[in-house]
Amino acid sequence: MRRQHRSALAIAALVGLALTGTAPALADEKPRPAIERAALEPGKIKHIVVVDLENEEFGTTFGATSPARYLNDVLVPQGQLVDNYYATSHASMGNYVSQVSGEASTQAQNNDCIDLSTLVPPFANIKGSYTTVTPATQTVDGQVIGDGCVLPSTVPSIADQLDAKYGKRDSDYRFPWRAYAEDMGNIASRDYGTPDPTGGATCAHPAINGADNSNSAVAGDGYATRHNPFMYFHSIIDDQARCDQRVVPLGTVSVGTNGAADTFQGHLVDDLRHKETTPAFSFVIPDLCNDGHDRVCKPAAVGGTATDIEGGTAGSLAAADLWLKHWIPMLMASPAYRSGEMLIVVTLDEGSTSLACCDQPSGPNQNGNPGFAGLLTLFGTPAPTGPNQLPGGGKVGAVLLDKKYIVAGSHNLTGQYNHYSALRSYEDLLGLTSGGTDGYGHLGYAAKTGLEPFGTDVFGKHD
Repeated sequence: MRRQHRSALAIAALVGLALTGTAPALADEKPRPAIERAALEPGKIKHIVVVDLENEEFGTTFGATSPARYLNDVLVPQGQLVDNYYATSHASMGNYVSQVSGEASTQAQNNDCIDLSTLVPPFANIKGSYTTVTPATQTVDGQVIGDGCVLPSTVPSIADQLDAKYGKRDSDYRFPWRAYAEDMGNIASRDYGTPDPTGGATCAHPAINGADNSNSAVAGDGYATRHNPFMYFHSIIDDQARCDQRVVPLGTVSVGTNGAADTFQGHLVDDLRHKETTPAFSFVIPDLCNDGHDRVCKPAAVGGTATDIEGGTAGSLAAADLWLKHWIPMLMASPAYRSGEMLIVVTLDEGSTSLACCDQPSGPNQNGNPGFAGLLTLFGTPAPTGPNQLPGGGKVGAVLLDKKYIVAGSHNLTGQYNHYSALRSYEDLLGLTSGGTDGYGHLGYAAKTGLEPFGTDVFGKHD
C-alpha cells in the first residue's frame, strides 16, 4: 500500500489494523477492513473541475510533436502531468459515464448509442438512440446487467451523492454539482432541452426511445449528448427541475484583441465569481470542435475558422488546445482556485488502444466480447493482442492543477490511475465517505478492492 498523508482518524485505523488485522470497531459494530483513501482528507479540496478532451493517446497529446503547445508548455509546468492515467472503455460514452458513476459500459454505450443502421458513408446523417437500459439487474459490485443507453433510477452518480450530502439549505454550496455544456440548446430542434435565460437550453436530451440528432456538429451548434454523462441517468433526467438547475449551458468567450483580456458570459463564469457559488463538482463539456473530436470544425474553434484542418487553429488537438488557452486561465483566476481549494483535472475520454490498468474489470455486459463492436471496427481501433490490452480505453494521461497541494512542474511516473480511481478520489476529497457500493462512499467499480485513489505521488505538498 502506498504511504499517504492521513488524518488522525486514518492513522488510528492503521494502528488497529496492525494489532488486530482489521480497523478498530466501535461498540456493537462489526470490525471493518481498512480502506484506501485519497492522500488529502475532506475539506482540503472543496471544489473539483473536470475537463475532458477527446480521442488521443498519451504520446499524441503530450509527445514532442503535439500541437497542444499551451497544454504542454504552459499548463503542465503549473501542475502535474500524470503519465499512467487510463481510459476505461471504447467509445466515448462509456468513459464519460464511468467517470461519474463507476459503471462499466453496456454494448449500446460501447457504440455511443448510435443507430448503426444510419452509420453509412459518408456519415452525414448519423443518428443516435436514447433507450433505457434493460433488464437492469444489479450486481453486488454496483453494476447493471442489461443493454441500452440511459441507466435506471436505481443507479446513482456522484451528482446524486453530492445532492444527498450537500443539497441542504444550510450547505456550504449553492450548487453541490453542475455540468456546463458548450452550445447546449443552441439549436433547440437538434438538442431539445428547456430554454435557458442566458441562451441555449438546460438538461438537453432526446425523449426516451427518441432519436439523438447531436452526433455530428452543425454550423452554430457542436453540442453532443453523448459527451454529457449526466443525461444517461434516470435519477437526474426524471427530475426536470433539478436537471434544469444543474445541467446548464457553458456560456461564451469573446477573445480579446490588441492586448485586451478575454471576456466571458454565462453560467460558468458567473458561478466562479465567488467561492460560495462555485460548485463542489463541476464537469465542463466543450463542444465537438473544442474538445478535439472533429478535424474540420462546425462551428469554428475559439479564434479559428470553420475551414481550418487539423494542425491549424481548428480541428483535433489544435482546437482543444486553443479552447484551453482561453478557458483555463478564467478557471485559475477564480477565488476558489486562487485559495488552493480547487483541483482542476484535464484529461481525455479515450485513446486509440485498449490498454488498461489497475486490474480493471471488463464489466458484466461484455459477455466475452472486448467491446469493439461495429463503430470501433469501422474506425480501425485495433483489437487486443496480449495481456493488459483489455478492457481499457488506452493510456491517455492527465494534467492536475492545484495551487496548494500539487508540486508545480511535477511529472508523475509512479501512480497508476483510471477513470474509476479518479472518481474514487473525487468522492474521498469531497467528503463522500459513507454509502455507495462499498459502504465507504464509492460507487460501482470505484469501490473495487485494491483500487488506489490519488496519493502522495499526486499531492506532494501539505499544509
